[in-house]
Amino acid sequence: MQELRIDEVNNDLVIVANNRSKRPMDKIKNQTEEEIQVEYDLNCPFCRGNESYATIERYKIEDNSGWLTRSVDNKFPIVDELSDEIYGVHEVIIDTYRHNGTFYNMSELEFQDLFKTYKNRYKEFMKNESVQYVNIFKNFLRKSGASLTHPHSQIISLSIVPPEITKEEEVASKYFKENKTYLYDDIIKREIKYKKRVINDNKYFLTIVPYASKYSGEIRIIFKEKIKFEQISDDHIKELSKVFNKLFENLYRVNGYDPFNLCIHTHSKKLENNDEFNVHMHIIPRKYSFGGFELGTGMYVSSTNPEELANKLNFELD
Repeated sequence: MQELRIDEVNNDLVIVANNRSKRPMDKIKNQTEEEIQVEYDLNCPFCRGNESYATIERYKIEDNSGWLTRSVDNKFPIVDELSDEIYGVHEVIIDTYRHNGTFYNMSELEFQDLFKTYKNRYKEFMKNESVQYVNIFKNFLRKSGASLTHPHSQIISLSIVPPEITKEEEVASKYFKENKTYLYDDIIKREIKYKKRVINDNKYFLTIVPYASKYSGEIRIIFKEKIKFEQISDDHIKELSKVFNKLFENLYRVNGYDPFNLCIHTHSKKLENNDEFNVHMHIIPRKYSFGGFELGTGMYVSSTNPEELANKLNFELD
């Protein structure tokens, strides 16, 4: 039986129709890309040793072997500092020097270096008075929007607050005014009590399959503490790295080498009460595309059972 659900964080209307996953599909060749085997590619601008192919380096973490992760100017930026209408800076963060390194096989230490780089660039971007929001995201494989195969993320500063973030903040502010409690605190409490949608619950983060999402199979990681992204400590980074390492190990076991997007939603500068909003991460699989129903109505159909997926991915931290 179909259900109509509302995504609490943004008020998206979602029809949960689990039977849709059983639709007959034409038998066509799977278009998923093959896993990369080589650690170094002579023609890749992001591989260690090919630095001359890339643009200006803005930050790096290194050891005796060379750089481990680094951030460089995006050669084809979405925004720049020249426009009078929308200002911003766009950098590419090279997740790891390994050409075949992915979230599916990165170590906890590699994730730690990556999150430290995210934090450094985010903090630097937020110092600019013209910047109202900083967006961190990752496209993995062509189907998710990636143009290069070497593992990389992106960070963009913006002189405006994106509509999706505005919507999330407005929903959270309205919830507080009406209930005198914070939306994310209540989501965390309810999900922990219900248990069945929880993938992992630890000191700093709650990882869940949300009750309703327009993206079938989406996973959310919610920061439990009311801190801004630039305030995350080394302890936060260590625990978050453990979560990502185990989560993507399980995702690979369940779904294989699938494309996905990572979107980190952080506080905008215009938010008056920062306690109303918790930093959270959306991990969005790109198995499915929106059809005419979604595009024509602004309503979304999910064919994923949240409880079943959470049960498959559930893990404890060591």
